[in-house]
Amino acid sequence: MSKNIAIIMSVYKNDKLEYIKDAINSICQQENSNALILIYIDGIIPDKQFEYLNSLHKKHIIELVHSKYNRGLSFALNALIDKALTYSNIEYIARMDSDDISLPQRLEKQKYFMDTHVEIDVLGTACEEFGSSYALIEKRLPSYHLELENFSITRCPFIHPTVMFRRRVFEQGNRYPTHTCFTEDMAFWLELLYKNYKFHNLPDVLLRYRLEENTMTRRAGLSKAKSEVSLRLGYMFLLNKFSFKNMLLIYSRYFFHLLPPKIMSLAYKHLR
Repeated sequence: MSKNIAIIMSVYKNDKLEYIKDAINSICQQENSNALILIYIDGIIPDKQFEYLNSLHKKHIIELVHSKYNRGLSFALNALIDKALTYSNIEYIARMDSDDISLPQRLEKQKYFMDTHVEIDVLGTACEEFGSSYALIEKRLPSYHLELENFSITRCPFIHPTVMFRRRVFEQGNRYPTHTCFTEDMAFWLELLYKNYKFHNLPDVLLRYRLEENTMTRRAGLSKAKSEVSLRLGYMFLLNKFSFKNMLLIYSRYFFHLLPPKIMSLAYKHLR
């Protein structure tokens, strides 16, 4: 079967070996799909992780891109996108995190939808969260483009590791921004909306999204709050979505990121 889907995944020093194995196995066990797995090693990683990835590379199960230095997720994904585009048979590029699990029908269902809806450029799915006390059994976002355009002003339109891109998105020169602070994926979605790319989310739960008890700690803080509010305000005007309601919702994100992590976790679970 021809490989027409590329999976892009970044691994760095803090990623646990058992999680990496789960993530890669979930791609290898996809139904009716034969994906090219591209993995970026972002800086020096522990020997066990490197030996495992290198063994898969030698068996031609994955392709590796190395960096001696930790460059961050956006840089890693952009390098993998460039690599994927060197394969002329690749039609779709899908994201995957090194600690999540794709369910067996994920790629088949996403590819079928993209094949039959040629107007859609970026396709996400619902997910099941697991691994923490505040995980949601199922997390779903709006499905249709207009809904997602309005939703994006104040919330993220995609669960990032579920997305699949059409090749043309990247052939037309788009890449993850490397100049934003803490909000690279959100900045990318808003930029694509501004350029009139079309979004959609499937309601199907096709990924298990791992959370840990300290995940909210990483989402908290003044720098994250300032970066997100500044980004959203700018695109609210660019996308002609100004309203007092949107202003209020955007500034509420500022206070959300300043909450103590325990309270943030409760808000995440019960107010979404």
